[in-house]
Amino acid sequence: MSSTSEIIVEDSPGKRVLLMGNEAIARGAIEAGVRVAASYPGTPASEILETLAAAAPKLGFYAEWSVNEKVAFEVAAGAAITGVRSITSMKNAGLNWVMDMFMTLVYGGVRGGFLIAVADDPDAHYSSNEQDTRFAAHYAEIPCLEPSDAQEAKDMARYAFELSEQIELPVFLRSVTRISHASGDVELGKIEKRDRKPVFDKHWKMPWRWDVYGPPSAVEKHRWLHGQMPKIKKIVEGLPWNRLDLHEGQSVGVIASGIGASYALDAIKLLGLEGRVAFLKIGTPTPLPEKLVEKLLKSVTNVLVVEEGEPLVELLVKALAKDANPAVKIMGRFTGDMPPVGEINIDIVAKAISKLTGKELPSDPQLEKVREEVKKLVVPRSSTLCAGCPHLGTYWALKRALSKFGGKVPIVNGDIGCYEQGGYGIAGKEYKPSFSTESVHYKIEAPYETLDTNYIMGGGIGLMQGEFRAGYGDGPLVAVAGDSTFFHACMPAVANAVVNKAKGVFLVLDNSWTAMTGHQPDPVTGVTAMGEKTKTLCIEDVARALGVEFIRVSDSFDVRATQEAIEEALKSDKFAIVVSRRVCTLQAMRLKQYTRKKMFLEKDTCTGCRLCVSLGCPAITFNTEENKAGIDPIICVGCGICAQVCPVGAIKVGE
Repeated sequence: MSSTSEIIVEDSPGKRVLLMGNEAIARGAIEAGVRVAASYPGTPASEILETLAAAAPKLGFYAEWSVNEKVAFEVAAGAAITGVRSITSMKNAGLNWVMDMFMTLVYGGVRGGFLIAVADDPDAHYSSNEQDTRFAAHYAEIPCLEPSDAQEAKDMARYAFELSEQIELPVFLRSVTRISHASGDVELGKIEKRDRKPVFDKHWKMPWRWDVYGPPSAVEKHRWLHGQMPKIKKIVEGLPWNRLDLHEGQSVGVIASGIGASYALDAIKLLGLEGRVAFLKIGTPTPLPEKLVEKLLKSVTNVLVVEEGEPLVELLVKALAKDANPAVKIMGRFTGDMPPVGEINIDIVAKAISKLTGKELPSDPQLEKVREEVKKLVVPRSSTLCAGCPHLGTYWALKRALSKFGGKVPIVNGDIGCYEQGGYGIAGKEYKPSFSTESVHYKIEAPYETLDTNYIMGGGIGLMQGEFRAGYGDGPLVAVAGDSTFFHACMPAVANAVVNKAKGVFLVLDNSWTAMTGHQPDPVTGVTAMGEKTKTLCIEDVARALGVEFIRVSDSFDVRATQEAIEEALKSDKFAIVVSRRVCTLQAMRLKQYTRKKMFLEKDTCTGCRLCVSLGCPAITFNTEENKAGIDPIICVGCGICAQVCPVGAIKVGE
């Protein structure tokens, strides 16, 4: 059986293969003859660039993990300006980092096909929000393609480059978690061989084409952008992904976009309503295929709009209904006929269609009984850091260091990465809201209770400076970030802290990889996306170059040394950085850079204090009947952190 990396470069038109949605998007770009690909890791989008990076050396194009999404966008945009086909991919939150360049680039457009592939995360499985990025395409006045399955993800990605060159604008492809991370049957197309020579003409079809400040002015370039929309609207009417099915005598219509179309079709089948409901499948949520929409609106009295995310299509359909058929009733997420937040699914869509049509939902009492029984067996819990994760040692050291400031109320500002779990809390433990008007101290019992704030990549160190400038004095101020995040978003804030004389401790957890999204390399790893060895950047050297005077480096597995470094930093009257360094244990074991040791627990010595359990390592067990801790030998990697935590020396490290 061929591996995915082999299949993805196979030039076998008509062959049917199983591909993940993200792999299908990458394959579409490959079939289109992409020459430059750039991204920053972000779940659920990471596999797009991972797939492209694996194919790049074999097919002779370029792929890179950039230091952040803004740089990735600009790398791809620069290639497109020279007439070369390029792709940038990112998760929903990543798009926020590129908005400045994105909203400006469209004023002059591009010469080569440029695909912006974004994976949204409804239900926030991997993200801090559920944002619907289709609005960005609407805002930028460029077309958005939204696949309903893996096959469409591949086909749309391929077509996007052709469309982009036709309208001289970037094209947006919006996926969601259930497309990006689900696998489906995909028919391969032919791989185009495009060896275009990159060219540059600053007055190509428009004076100062690539300079929005140059004549005839940004306003005139905006006018040009507006002028492309009629052409785009005409194109989307004939795309195969926009399909209308009308039937005699129907009064109910369903308009469904993207994965919502797959759910809606299954729901209609479940209810036995095939051929009795008008159905419009939409693959371009913006701009809408207005003629198809108007045709449906004129043929029914009630319409349900099914879409994953915010009610973009619903609102646009409402605007069209004002002229097409003012009497038609439009329902969806905006009206409350579909849940306003969270993911949708077949059950949710079927329930909405059932209510609208009066067709009763089929029920299975036995299935409901099984569901109730399963609920009793499921124990709520948080996710955990891996056994042997260096962050466990760092967080325990921070906990100990902060405990030296008894009675004080520290603020620990978090960031995005594996270590964000330091703010996940402990499932099953009750947390009640507080209405205090004074600072309140909460004891950190486990690493998962460490972080007090957490929003976006690079946000923690900026928040810390704001807290300092507000005059907060009830406790120490700390910010936490990882090595990849340091280069992604923290360096400007570090410079800001130095220049403006802020005080606080910036704790950088350096595990040498962008671990949370699948162990992609970053500037401290020493390898590129395409597997080439490269220069390794050193965080403390960069910090020193930015003017930071107080810098300490420790081994994350040495809890005492890390604690002492943090304590020293907390006592400093300067802005301080502590780099807690140890390569991700999972990756170290994969690369055979780590020697696994065996841990022993002397039950006679163990007092059952459960302090080792509070460490939060999944390899630590506890027998409530014996009142003794234990170590799972299958999960344990022998890092020795628990031995340093045990107050009575019951845990020991062997060979």
